[in-house]
Amino acid sequence: MLSQKTTLTIVLIVTFFLGSFASTQAKEKALILQEMSWLDVKEYLKDNGMVIIPLGSTEQHGKHMPLGTDYYEAFGMSRIISERTGVIVAPVLFVGYSEYHSGFPGTLSLKPETMEQVVYESAEMLMKYGFRRFMFFNYHGGNNIVQQRIIHRINHNTEATAIAIGIGGSIQKSENGEFFDWHAGKSETSIMLYLKPELVKMQRAEKPEIRMTPQVQELFELSKKYPELGEVASSMLGVPAETKKGGASHELSSNGVWSFSDPKSATKEMGQKKVEMMVEAAVKFIEAWKMAKK
Repeated sequence: MLSQKTTLTIVLIVTFFLGSFASTQAKEKALILQEMSWLDVKEYLKDNGMVIIPLGSTEQHGKHMPLGTDYYEAFGMSRIISERTGVIVAPVLFVGYSEYHSGFPGTLSLKPETMEQVVYESAEMLMKYGFRRFMFFNYHGGNNIVQQRIIHRINHNTEATAIAIGIGGSIQKSENGEFFDWHAGKSETSIMLYLKPELVKMQRAEKPEIRMTPQVQELFELSKKYPELGEVASSMLGVPAETKKGGASHELSSNGVWSFSDPKSATKEMGQKKVEMMVEAAVKFIEAWKMAKK
């Protein structure tokens, strides 16, 4: 008969190994195309034709966050999804469509048609090797129209199938957050505090002065009674200064932050909750798609 001390030791050892196994099962090493060899990719394609392409941007995100915020968010969440599903992530671009942020130095932007062609041609190369299921994880609203066009071209001109699993797609359910916390505000700062805290300078964070035109203000006010007018108001924001709608970033915000909230109120915990929600939605979809073998 085992002594009480021996029994306790065995229990602790079993618990340790079970915990380690569960941890390993929950989180594998992310598969990043640029970190793999051609042989690794060949082996992967023997039983998996899925690929995730993150879409972000290089654009101003206030005084407190890096220009690459949207890229780090798209890539960071794609990496976590890869850890949980074993699907390759293939970053193609650091730049998106961001012309309306160019009133602040450092912003880079591609014309929508240029971005579309670069990403589409990259997808065509991946198809050449056997990739057939494309998932775009976008985290920049300015890329939505480009993402739609790429997905349409893949679905209507190739043997592959493509879908959006980030913003701009139906996989992610809209969250009822604070009104007008769109860019570099409380929500996005929280996400970066979770994903890339070393790049966030909270000592610089400040609440912006928001300067909406009288026309946009009127439309938002009317949208309280007629919600459909909110879309009209939104369409006048995030547009180049040349349109004379007053919706370019530097016209709208004193520091590049688009929010009525104070980014100083952001927390890592809020960011983790948001990231987990988006990641889980994507993982659930991918695991369901895996069940379709053909």
